[in-house]
Amino acid sequence: MSSSSEHDELRASVRAFLADPGYSWARLTGELGLTALVVPESHGGFGATLLEAGIALEEAGAALLSAPLLSTVTASAALDPSVPAAAALLPALAEGTTIATLALGGDCAVDGGRLTGTARHVLDGDAADVFVVAAGDDLYAVSAAVADVRVHPTLDQTRGQATVVFDAVQASLVAPGGAGHALAVLHAGLAAESLGVARAALATVVEHLRTRRQFGVPLATFQALRHRVADLHVLVEQATSTVWYALRAPAAEFATAAPLAKLVATEAAWTVTTQAIQLLGGIGFTWEHPAHRYLKRATANRLLALDPVALRRRLLAGAYP
Repeated sequence: MSSSSEHDELRASVRAFLADPGYSWARLTGELGLTALVVPESHGGFGATLLEAGIALEEAGAALLSAPLLSTVTASAALDPSVPAAAALLPALAEGTTIATLALGGDCAVDGGRLTGTARHVLDGDAADVFVVAAGDDLYAVSAAVADVRVHPTLDQTRGQATVVFDAVQASLVAPGGAGHALAVLHAGLAAESLGVARAALATVVEHLRTRRQFGVPLATFQALRHRVADLHVLVEQATSTVWYALRAPAAEFATAAPLAKLVATEAAWTVTTQAIQLLGGIGFTWEHPAHRYLKRATANRLLALDPVALRRRLLAGAYP
């Protein structure tokens, strides 16, 4: 994997910004403009690619960002700018004044411009202004004001989810035939964020082993612990390669590369964060230490938008139709 100086600068800027405890959604969208990354320049954005968005999402995962960045960025990337309703929505998404999220995998259908159905486990459904809903193969935009949003508790307290019920509500077509691509975009976004979670959790463990002493020497000198950390490092490197390939993949490969990246990265994040609880010793089990928050984010991402079993079945179905 290689990156350009521009990518390194973007990563450094996002990392430094999120390290400041005083950041806010207004500053995140206004100063850094992260919600504008994938929006075309003609619609008020930067016209960047999923790769640049992935860098930002990876750093957001490492910082356990509690803001609707992933949901808004992936929803923006799923829209078709050539469709009037999508073109009208994109400038507000780029500015961050409108929060959107993808509502996929439900039983929604459209009849006469009215959408009916239920979407479950909608990421940031409690904060969204607009839902980008899959109905058949198409995507429709629905205002949160006309939807029945039922917020429910989740394992990851840093980010909300909701069940959203639509009862013959007005819907605007924003991406004909775009449902499959939207799911792949969400997979890529979750993969990038999970990579950041895994990297940050592993870095926390390494720092602990270097500084915590036992029997007069750092824990990092014990071979059994070094072997465990080396195995986790391999998992993170495998996830890094897979995620970056997916973010750079040509259109013909993206539908396969994205779910594969989601599978590899979320499994790596889940393994690293579960192992981190043990490798951190007694402090890893405390509420005050962030280890449990990384584990919860990794677990939630692993189960969102198809769990590992469903992803493997999807990939096999594509390989052996």
